[in-house]
Amino acid sequence: MSDIQHIVQLLQEQNICKQSGEITFHFMEQDIPVVTKDVIGGILQDWFGNWLKNNGIEWDNTGVHSQSWPDFILADGEHLEFKSFDSDANPNFDLANFDAYTRSLLTHAERLDTDHLVFAYRLNENCVEIVDFWVKKIWEMTGSSPTNFLNLQVKQGSPINIRPKNWRSPHVETFESRSAFIRALNQALQHFHPNRHPNWLEDVCSDYRSKTGCDL
Repeated sequence: MSDIQHIVQLLQEQNICKQSGEITFHFMEQDIPVVTKDVIGGILQDWFGNWLKNNGIEWDNTGVHSQSWPDFILADGEHLEFKSFDSDANPNFDLANFDAYTRSLLTHAERLDTDHLVFAYRLNENCVEIVDFWVKKIWEMTGSSPTNFLNLQVKQGSPINIRPKNWRSPHVETFESRSAFIRALNQALQHFHPNRHPNWLEDVCSDYRSKTGCDL
């Protein structure tokens, strides 16, 4: 059993979706209830890192609380990203920065296989409960777009972040494979930045083959 499979098993055994907790801020002898959703993601990620250690699952802190990848490197070498969102709304987190991600795949194409642990939470006053969770690859959370080739946040004509779709809906289609995802990513890259990486798709496929021994 891999570390990620073990994590999923433990979360299920411990009934994570039936648990709730209060969030407060203690400062200068005052305890203030936290009722804003802006900080929930960071708090849950801190909790999860501590939960891993309390359950005997070792991890390295490379990349934690930064824009680098991954959030967690597990003892068996697997990479794990942590995401969360308000269950009463559509997933609204950034999957990755477009420029950084397309650049990183040139030398770390195995990043396509990174698992993402996603928590859907509900905040009532300062009480947080986990409604559901998933383990997904990046391409299983986003999909094609009629305007930008894939779901992107675009500002002033430039792609900023790769965004998720609401994969929970039976009417939403996500990419069916890594190959479909990177081909859409390549189309977007060549459209927005045609001279940046002219051989990007071929170079990513070559790096993935050299790292994994498999073709995309």
